[in-house]
Amino acid sequence: MNRVASVVKMHSRDKWSWFIVPWLVMLSSFIVNLGISIFIEEPLKTGGLASIYIYMFVAGIITLAQTFPFALGMSVSRTDYFLGTSAMILLSSVGSAIMLFLLGLAEGWTDDWGSDLNFFHLPYITDGPLINQLTVPLVILLFMHYLGILIAAVHKRTGKNGMFIVSGILLVAGTVLGFLANYLNWYPAIFEWMGNQTAVDYILWMLPFIVVFAAASYLLLRKATI
Repeated sequence: MNRVASVVKMHSRDKWSWFIVPWLVMLSSFIVNLGISIFIEEPLKTGGLASIYIYMFVAGIITLAQTFPFALGMSVSRTDYFLGTSAMILLSSVGSAIMLFLLGLAEGWTDDWGSDLNFFHLPYITDGPLINQLTVPLVILLFMHYLGILIAAVHKRTGKNGMFIVSGILLVAGTVLGFLANYLNWYPAIFEWMGNQTAVDYILWMLPFIVVFAAASYLLLRKATI
């Protein structure tokens, strides 16, 4: 447990990467969109919120690449590293989700910032009870971060050749599935199903993927070399 806490402490020293930079990126996008909304008459619904999710994906890749060799060099086991990193991911994701939730509430209280800007409180994404407005961003943040961790773990375990092979397999599988969907006329049913899903339905689908991403990352890191 002390080793796990040491990993969390190691990550927490990099406050810029974990807490400051993602919010600087997103708030910069918010300020730009707010300025635009002031000068146009129509309501503005923007996808700028996606910037924090994209950052978490990239951060997952970079974090493992930068800290995994250092942690092992400090005699931290792979299991302790993974548990400590997961604890930090959960901590940062919960903190970011709470902030997004509060900003979404503030957007409603200020009548869309007085300029008809929907940035944090978006239709569909934030529909439903308040608990949905907290859990939806939380699950998306975890999904994106663990996806980044998985990609970095694959690279760490297999190197560039492994990445090329995995990418090739995914490309071939996607091409075959796309061909089958077109040949068997699956697309109408697929689009109808997607249109009937709520944001909560989608995050429920993400949960098992998060577990798979985390488990696969752990197994890859157990055999990865520095």
